[in-house]
Amino acid sequence: MKLIAKATLLGCLLAAATFGQARADTINLRLGSGHPIGLLAYTETASKWFAPELKKRVEARTDHEINIQELHAGKVAKVTEVLEATRDGLLDIGFVSLIFEPSNGFIQNFTLFLPFNSPDAVKVTEAVLATYKKFPELYEVFEKKHNQKWLGGACLANYGLGSNFAWQQFKDLEGHKIAGAGINLDWIKGAAPVASNLNEAYQSIQSGVYEGYLSASPWWHAFKLNEVAPYYTKTDFGAQFFNAVTINVDAWNRLPADVQAILTELGEEWSGVTAEVCARNDAEGLEKLRSLKVDVREISADAKKDWAEALSDFPNKMAKDADERGLPGSEVLKFYMTKIEELGHEWPHRYKID
Repeated sequence: MKLIAKATLLGCLLAAATFGQARADTINLRLGSGHPIGLLAYTETASKWFAPELKKRVEARTDHEINIQELHAGKVAKVTEVLEATRDGLLDIGFVSLIFEPSNGFIQNFTLFLPFNSPDAVKVTEAVLATYKKFPELYEVFEKKHNQKWLGGACLANYGLGSNFAWQQFKDLEGHKIAGAGINLDWIKGAAPVASNLNEAYQSIQSGVYEGYLSASPWWHAFKLNEVAPYYTKTDFGAQFFNAVTINVDAWNRLPADVQAILTELGEEWSGVTAEVCARNDAEGLEKLRSLKVDVREISADAKKDWAEALSDFPNKMAKDADERGLPGSEVLKFYMTKIEELGHEWPHRYKID
């Protein structure tokens, strides 16, 4: 009887040990961004695709359970703080808008160096990812300097110009004040540039501080700017690519290999998923503005050419600035310009990079 009791006890212990090994571990991850969900394509896909897809794949394909806490709209970090918050582990996974990192993300903002780039977010995404593959230092810097691993990047919709006045030719902008933010302030020629942001644009246009703002079409109605500026011109400054999803290196190292593999594939897929949303939002944004009785027009070929020629020195200037920082600015711009041309884009003015 004693032998039987001992055998039974041993069997129970072995069974418990086996169950403990097979039982799923629970992984907790904090994921966030500085923007609210849905206003921009990259936060829309972060919350509505990346987070639920991560949970679904982990729990379907591994023995782990996962809890994802979403912290968007500045709950942990403002748009200017997401890179730092992910570096320090306040966020495990950060969705970073690198336009707000003029120093740390200077070269990663290179599509902003090329006004009148392709308006097609899908093609821009393809060309940028090819550039990242050609120049791995574009993503390796995140791990080398910022304690986080780059999982993928994503686009922003095609930029245009909303205004409270009608215009047709490039010369018609003379005497007007147009606002922008960051690098795209340098796109403003003819008119007087004013540094601003979308949060203050409504009141600033209403009070006459400026008369127009560089904006993607969905933002024009999202911020109700159509109420004070009922003109929107599809200038095709181009779809941009300066968003990234990264994971804190320490958080990455704690994850099992099978979960790391899923995150890697999600980062790669997120680029394409977001590109489709960018393209959809751009088309729907223009239709929404038309339904709101906004005067939506498309820039003429002559006006686009004149504006691009007025900016002819800008891309080379930015490339040289990057070169002087020890970054491959000239080579990156040359490679990207050729790649986007291979995908069918025709520049209204072919910029020269020394």
